[in-house]
Amino acid sequence: MEREQIEELFEESGYHALNSKLAYKVWLTGVWDEEDEDKIEAFIDAYSFEGEGIVTDDFLYHYRIFAYIHEKNACLGFQREIF
Repeated sequence: MEREQIEELFEESGYHALNSKLAYKVWLTGVWDEEDEDKIEAFIDAYSFEGEGIVTDDFLYHYRIFAYIHEKNACLGFQREIF
């Protein structure tokens, strides 16, 4: 995912402060290069970052937890459809 796309995600979610603090750093890590934009949007919508000073590593740690749970839930949903 390009830096501009990451900036747009933060802007659209209403987290303008995160955009200025994190977009560039997240882009540099490359963590979101191959990630699904819908999953990233769901993460930003699910977590509240109001009034918090957040470090890039902490932010990405929370994202990885969210992504893991999101994947497991998707697998369980698929298994339920089969049975």
